[in-house]
Amino acid sequence: MSVQKNKLDKRQSLSKQLYDSGYLWSYRAAGDQAMLPDEELILNGLSHLEFEDMPKLFEAFPYRQIKQVWQQRMLPYPDYYGTLNMLLAALFFHIKSPKKYVYKYVA
Repeated sequence: MSVQKNKLDKRQSLSKQLYDSGYLWSYRAAGDQAMLPDEELILNGLSHLEFEDMPKLFEAFPYRQIKQVWQQRMLPYPDYYGTLNMLLAALFFHIKSPKKYVYKYVA
């Protein structure tokens, strides 16, 4: 199986998991989920996946792309994503001082 096909399969699996959990309710069918932009799938994955499922996200998308979505779409909203941002910073982005990083980033 090619690397590209494997990543596409992982992406589709993530879409299905998020859709079945009710987080992609506006995407009615599998065809609609396939049209979901990467950024939206990454944002929903970071926001709603259980931590044990999070490695699937990092297998489907490049680390740099995931971190960029996190920095642009989640870090600017500490009131909404505050605690989650600190957990993501520490556990998945390997930031040594998550609280300091998160608050410095939004300041």
